Amino acid sequence: MNSISKLAIVSLGVLSASAFAAGDNKINCKTETSQIKYYYGWASCHASGKYLQEYVSRSSSLWHTIEETEFDGINWSTYRCTTTLPQTGYDTHNSESCQYTPKANITEHLVQSHYDRRTDTTYYEAGVIVADFTYSDRDGQVQKVEKWVNGVSTTRGHVDITSTSTVRLRVTDNDGNVTDTTRTLTPPMIEQCRRGGMLVLCGDDFF
Repeated sequence: MNSISKLAIVSLGVLSASAFAAGDNKINCKTETSQIKYYYGWASCHASGKYLQEYVSRSSSLWHTIEETEFDGINWSTYRCTTTLPQTGYDTHNSESCQYTPKANITEHLVQSHYDRRTDTTYYEAGVIVADFTYSDRDGQVQKVEKWVNGVSTTRGHVDITSTSTVRLRVTDNDGNVTDTTRTLTPPMIEQCRRGGMLVLCGDDFF
């Protein structure tokens, strides 16, 4: 295998992991403590002259209904009454609230040149890849997006890369949080193909 093939295989490995995500990190976290009330104890009341009693270990409601069914040998009778629970307890609940930095993604993909249906092979152009910019903010809105290729500002959502280039994406959200990410991208030197779900070198020993 010649040196060009070896270098191309390295580029295949890089392109196989073609997505790079930055940001979406927790910051400025605060813990809030609250007390949640619950009720418990022996509930008792009368229904049609019958005394009903029941122990409740825990309830979110102050009011509790007791129901009891009896059989007197001839008929079934149901007794029901509603009363309040006598005791009160509190649970301590801790909750965390955080801001999140915006997410900034620089992804890359090959440029398809043609598809061979006979061999189920997709051919990609040599010497070019496409860099895509995507961004989002899980707890708000993206307020400002800045993009550069080799230090030159661009407003495009994607750019063609025809030589080794430094690509930068800077995203600011509505809380003023910033994510700034940079990648160095190099297009493949020779034509590449995809067959059977694998990215390989066209015409190389893989076929």
